[in-house]
Amino acid sequence: TGPSGCGKSTLLKLILGWLPDYRGNIYFDQQDIRTIAPAALEEQISYIEQNVFLFNTTIRENITLGESFTEEQINNAIEKSALVNDLSSMPDGLDTVVGEEGRNLSGGQKQRVAMARALCLGPEVMLFDEPTSALDPEMVIEVLEVMQELAKEGMTMVVVTHEMGFARTVGDRVIFLENGKIIEEAKSEDFFTHPKSERAKDFLSKVMH
Repeated sequence: TGPSGCGKSTLLKLILGWLPDYRGNIYFDQQDIRTIAPAALEEQISYIEQNVFLFNTTIRENITLGESFTEEQINNAIEKSALVNDLSSMPDGLDTVVGEEGRNLSGGQKQRVAMARALCLGPEVMLFDEPTSALDPEMVIEVLEVMQELAKEGMTMVVVTHEMGFARTVGDRVIFLENGKIIEEAKSEDFFTHPKSERAKDFLSKVMH
């Protein structure tokens, strides 16, 4: 977390290997990501953007994106993303057409389709870039509950968020950024109760209610 423009989204893109021109090293399972083929890295890391893009086709096709998955894989992803609850109220279920830019679905439903799409790939790590920023408060709760369940199941997640309550209760560690630098890194509860840097103290005093 950190103020707008501090480099949070850029950090996720560095982890994904999308921005190769950087100083320092990023390791995935003790291996420098510069030595890992981009395709191999993408098989292990899934990325959920804040503005989910959906094709004007069925939910099933938006999940599989033309790849072959077993029904078991698809059903498991639908269950873990809580999309199963949405599908039960849709007459066509997985064959429901989402419409242009997903206009037939709510913001929360689009996020859950994106999560199901990512989970089908069986990632080791999931990266979330402010997944609730475009949602209304009720949908924010729904999406955060899904992420909380993934955390309980042991999924490794790196989450860019301004939802401080979520960061405090679900996060193991908080990394606080400003101007592209890590200002503070601590266990979640330690960060919120005893921030060490003056900048973090100032930030928390403004965003915590």
